[in-house]
Amino acid sequence: AKKASEDAEKAANDAENASKEAEEAAKEAVNLKESDKSYTKAKEACTAASKAKKAVETALKAKDDAEKSSKADSISTKTKEYAEKAKNAYEKAKNAYQKANQAVLKAKEASSY
Repeated sequence: AKKASEDAEKAANDAENASKEAEEAAKEAVNLKESDKSYTKAKEACTAASKAKKAVETALKAKDDAEKSSKADSISTKTKEYAEKAKNAYEKAKNAYQKANQAVLKAKEASSY
């Protein structure tokens, strides 16, 4: 469960970083009036968003693993803590991914593709 929890937290960080990348790229896409450049930025935002999505999937798997071992090891409070951490990390990753997606939508509008 400890490893799963750590995996989930790492994935959540990955998702947040990817989300930031998406938001940056989207901001630039919105600022760039030339459509070809803003199109490239919008595509970058999409790439970052799909990175975030992968991280969310990793976090989800880690969360499930942590919860499974928490069920198997119902005595240990440590295991429960790890499962809880993994769950929070997964939520964090999910929120980051949603942000990334909104950024992509903005970028797409800006570059009208």
